[in-house]
Amino acid sequence: MQSRKLFLLNLNEAEKKEYSKLFRKQRKNKKDYKPKIEMTMEELYRYNEIYKIGYLDIETEGLVADFGVMFSYAIYVRDLRTGKLEIRNGVVTKEDLNKAIRKGDYDLYDERILRKLIKDIADLDLLIGHWFIGKHRHDIPFIRTRCAINKISGFPKYGMVRYADTQKYTSTIHRLHSSSLESAGDAYGISTKKTVIKTKHWKNARIGKKDSLKYILEHNIKDVKLTYHIHKREEAYVPIPSTYY
Repeated sequence: MQSRKLFLLNLNEAEKKEYSKLFRKQRKNKKDYKPKIEMTMEELYRYNEIYKIGYLDIETEGLVADFGVMFSYAIYVRDLRTGKLEIRNGVVTKEDLNKAIRKGDYDLYDERILRKLIKDIADLDLLIGHWFIGKHRHDIPFIRTRCAINKISGFPKYGMVRYADTQKYTSTIHRLHSSSLESAGDAYGISTKKTVIKTKHWKNARIGKKDSLKYILEHNIKDVKLTYHIHKREEAYVPIPSTYY
């Protein structure tokens, strides 16, 4: 079956002139680029000065950041220049909790991993997650709030990094019974075997139980890998992210 893109690319030169906007060469910083229709996704990202994408997910004590802390995070880093993939992560420890108890301030429980997260996203040009950014969303507002409470600077300010949300993409371009990660993965035929949520582990994470925190981090890592695979299926059907928050 011939795709729309292939149909257009197979036009002869005279026919292409009728689609002059599509086949117009791009010019940026006094440099000529091929028409966008001829670019691969990787070329489109680089044209838009996106060289590293981070698929980010956090696990938290609750849904609001002024009454709970972040237990862990994972970032699946996609380097568009080398094609390499890398996992970065952080998780609280019993030592973090003991420090918070000694200082009489529970908010300090996630201070260390918040600082680590800021370093881990410093070289990323685009952050992507699920139910991720904007009003009533979770990950980015939660992180930003925890950083504010712990007086941690360095979170990207407006215009410094772009954001995208696969939940918004899924609900926009598909008609599924749910726009959850699992539903999108199932629709795309991606393995969605995730860590089964056991509430006991989230409760025990509050007291720094090592096996519970390891379990939660594994859940994190599976989520970011699934988000990456879903975004790879969706990226050609949505705009290159230009949203800053």
